[in-house]
Amino acid sequence: MLAMSLVSTATNIVIGSVTTKIFDTVITSRLTQKQEKNKWLREKKLNLFSQLSEKILTINCQNIADNRIHIKEISSKIMLLTEDINLQKNLQNYTFILEEYECYENDINLQNLNNELISTLSTYMKRM
Repeated sequence: MLAMSLVSTATNIVIGSVTTKIFDTVITSRLTQKQEKNKWLREKKLNLFSQLSEKILTINCQNIADNRIHIKEISSKIMLLTEDINLQKNLQNYTFILEEYECYENDINLQNLNNELISTLSTYMKRM
């Protein structure tokens, strides 16, 4: 009787330990995957923001045609990775203005436009 009680207790301990370990492994792996995804997403965004900032800071009236394509490519990647509607709209507006720049060159202050977008990117990065 005592032996059966010990066997039953040992069985319950083993089953409890295995169940806890499985549960712990499943929950931990999901949390780790989510953390890794968030880390990857953050690093990717920071890399793209850095690339975009570099292009924006080096753009001028003479090289706008060359840089416009790169800026659109980088902006489109950022828009895919972010859920921030304001940032998406700012990037869309900026690329649209670059497309129309040659027509309205005298009406657009490119330096102010660049500074505003850099400020927007900086604000967004601080919130990440």
